[in-house]
Amino acid sequence: MLNQISLVDLSVPMFLALREGLEAVLVVVIILLYLRKTNQRIYFKYVYLGIILAIAASIAFAIIFPLVFGEFTEIEEIFEGTTFIISGIFILTLVLWVSKEGPRMRENLEGKVENSIKTQKVFSISFTAFIIIIREGVELVLLTTGATSQGSLNQVNVILGSIIGLIISILIGVLIFYGIKSINLSVFFKITNVMLILFAAGLITYGIHEFIEAGIINPIIEEMWNIEHILPERFPDGNPATPEFLEIIGVLLKALFGYNANPALLEVIIYPVLLVSIGVISALIWKRNNN
Repeated sequence: MLNQISLVDLSVPMFLALREGLEAVLVVVIILLYLRKTNQRIYFKYVYLGIILAIAASIAFAIIFPLVFGEFTEIEEIFEGTTFIISGIFILTLVLWVSKEGPRMRENLEGKVENSIKTQKVFSISFTAFIIIIREGVELVLLTTGATSQGSLNQVNVILGSIIGLIISILIGVLIFYGIKSINLSVFFKITNVMLILFAAGLITYGIHEFIEAGIINPIIEEMWNIEHILPERFPDGNPATPEFLEIIGVLLKALFGYNANPALLEVIIYPVLLVSIGVISALIWKRNNN
């Protein structure tokens, strides 16, 4: 039976994998539902081909990425800072994509599939499924690589948590495909975009924090406040007076949103700037494509 620490370790990668997996699964389900609705199940195999290739490529990236960048682990802050910032940039690209496609996600996907069938460029169906899944796969690898460096997290728990999260997302997709006839994707992707913006701003800001720790960036003021004794970043944090549930919340906030208990002035400035600017740009793109 898993102890409490193991459950905390599993929860971070599980949540990340569930989020990434659910986004990819829902889009794939849209394609499959359209093919089923139009009695074109013969093209299911092209979707499955794209899925298989994307999974294989994601696994290969998960193996290669630590090997290529492993040499930076000796400079831990630089490695973690780079990982967090790259992850944040990847999420930013996803925010822009969701903002553009979200309002008419179903119509756009169905149109692409129908055009592929009409023009007999059926392998473009595979390519569409591949791009959707590989983007989420690469992002998940980057995020979990950063998560591995947090507190008590280790590779075994990250892998196991990710597998559980992906299985849950697949089960949800199966239920939607065989049970639910329709889903309000516009509302779903609006909620998703808000979460993605929070993720991106937090990850980039915490990446900058790591560069400050490495002495690469000037913090302006090194510490604006310190609430480590109230909401720590580690589980356990070594302070017997701190309630365990706060330690758990702190670990989750750090891994998912880049929470820092003792931020520098530069971090305090950058986070709201990123949050507002990304949010405004996303809202404008969404509004333009919803007209």
